[in-house]
Amino acid sequence: MEALTTGWLGILGVVWIGLTLLWIALLGYRAVMASREEDQLFLGKGDEHMAADQQMLVGKLTKLGKPIWAFGVASGVLFVTIILLWIWMGLRSNL
Repeated sequence: MEALTTGWLGILGVVWIGLTLLWIALLGYRAVMASREEDQLFLGKGDEHMAADQQMLVGKLTKLGKPIWAFGVASGVLFVTIILLWIWMGLRSNL
């Protein structure tokens, strides 16, 4: 268990924690923004500013999709890498 907190595995663990925290923060930010999104149809000229605000919000939500996906994949790949390295080091030390 000490191998997980020292050396390369410790550094990779800290990086994984950072990536995962960023990913969770982005998911939270998207959830907060999505709660402000309204499904309304603005037909009048007086409502144009409200329609523009909603379009801007939908644009931001769309732009967040790729970073959220990238951080999620990076976090998952790094987690699997850490586990595989830990197992490999454990098997190697028993020989």
